Amino acid sequence: MKRASAIASVAFALAASASLLATTTAAPAQGLRDLIGDRADSRGDLRELISDRSATREDLRDLLRDRLERRNDLRDLILDRLASRDDLRDLLRDRLERRSDLRDLVLDRLASRDDLRDLLRDRLERRSDLRDLASDRLASRDDLRDLLRDRLERRSDLRDFASDRLARRDDLRDLLRDRLERRNDLRDLIFDRLATRDDMRDLLRDRMERRNDLRDLLLDRLDRRNDLRELISDRVRNQDDLGPLLNRFRDRLGGNN
Repeated sequence: MKRASAIASVAFALAASASLLATTTAAPAQGLRDLIGDRADSRGDLRELISDRSATREDLRDLLRDRLERRNDLRDLILDRLASRDDLRDLLRDRLERRSDLRDLVLDRLASRDDLRDLLRDRLERRSDLRDLASDRLASRDDLRDLLRDRLERRSDLRDFASDRLARRDDLRDLLRDRLERRNDLRDLIFDRLATRDDMRDLLRDRMERRNDLRDLLLDRLDRRNDLRELISDRVRNQDDLGPLLNRFRDRLGGNN
């Protein structure tokens, strides 16, 4: 569009100059010189105008290039931000999964703590039993010391002392067997407790189901009561002859009171 306007202006100037030449053929030479000088000045002005327009075109091209480069940079920035958003979403998903895993781990540790508490209580009871047994053994040791002194003084009682030791060995063997049996009993008790926990869970589920059934039954009864009330109210409204009968019942109830 700018080129067309410039060409049109140049053509208009040439047409004007031609018309002026046609009209000034009979004019003096001085007027022609002035006219030629004015045309040269106008041509110089036209050249400066064309050079200015070409410079502005180059500036516009550079500006468009800069804008295209900025658009490309903005596209790259938007793509980077979208990629970072996807990375953040994946990170949040991973954190949520880790939180769920941590919750499960905490629940498992709480259950294990309860089991450890029960085990510690059992061990404390065993320790008390062991303390009693140790005190009994200390007392028996004192007795044994006295017995040894007596038997050392009496050589004739050495055979009886050996037989007593053999009997005590048998007692220790029996004691060890009893301990092994107690350990087996404790293992069976632990397994029974685990089974009772499962039974308790099933019992709690059954109770929850029964509560829900009771709620449904109560709601049904409330609906029936409301229906009966509405039926009674409708009958009372429809039957006007029940007024004196109700008054009689009220009089009788008042007399009985």
